[in-house]
Amino acid sequence: MSGERILPEGYVKFVSTPAPAWVADGQPVYGAFFWLNGEGSFPVPKDAYYMAGSGTQIALIMPSHELVVVRLGHYRGGAYGFQSLSRALALLMEAVPRRE
Repeated sequence: MSGERILPEGYVKFVSTPAPAWVADGQPVYGAFFWLNGEGSFPVPKDAYYMAGSGTQIALIMPSHELVVVRLGHYRGGAYGFQSLSRALALLMEAVPRRE
């Protein structure tokens, strides 16, 4: 299994590239099934992309840090969960250096 390709060649680029319709609308924040951090919604690098679910559940991929953050659980009301998650991610970025 080690080193075996699971996803097709080019998949990462496909999901992390802004979708043409969103670019045309002036909002390049959505790729193919993934949200993009290009406008800095989260305090993480702009190369990050993520899947977001109910109650601030998220799977956030940060290629520049070779890091994936998954948050499970449920917050009622998005504002509190988003603020709390943003604070945690900001602290994480202080602790985890960019890859060289």
